[in-house]
Amino acid sequence: MTTEIESSLPPTAVLDLVRSFFLGKDPVANAWIETESESHISFCTFRGHLSIAAFPNPELPSKTKVRVTTLREEGIVPRLVAQITLHSSAV
Repeated sequence: MTTEIESSLPPTAVLDLVRSFFLGKDPVANAWIETESESHISFCTFRGHLSIAAFPNPELPSKTKVRVTTLREEGIVPRLVAQITLHSSAV
């Protein structure tokens, strides 16, 4: 399953937010990093795997495309998307 949204945050800020969502002081869900690069983070969770990519939108350079991909439905995805959207609207 793939969910794609746009954010006004830069890609690095999106990935920092995602990292904090899973690994911060008060994590929303338990996960650990499987792989990461400058444009993505892949997490393992109790239920499966999530991969989050953040990259400049080629059509609107001021926007960031955020793509969350899982092999099966993960209940945490809507909460993660809502968190990114909330922080994007605050910019």
